[in-house]
Amino acid sequence: MNDASFGNWLKTRRRALGLTQDELAHQVYCAEITIRKIEAGQLRPSKQLAELLVSALQVTATEQAMFVQLARQRHSIALPWQ
Repeated sequence: MNDASFGNWLKTRRRALGLTQDELAHQVYCAEITIRKIEAGQLRPSKQLAELLVSALQVTATEQAMFVQLARQRHSIALPWQ
């Protein structure tokens, strides 16, 4: 398990699923710039957006609550999915 930002994890997961920033943005009903800023660590997703990302990024049911919590935290943390 490595320490990394949520944005880095999001970028890695998005790429692993073969999605562009634009495609992910369309799936979660936000602007591409929003995804870009989240990945760059300049923006944290709202709770609502984090919940939409759960579905789009195929986060398992057992990890969904933790995913939303991690998405909303301000600091880099150890992410269990790495």
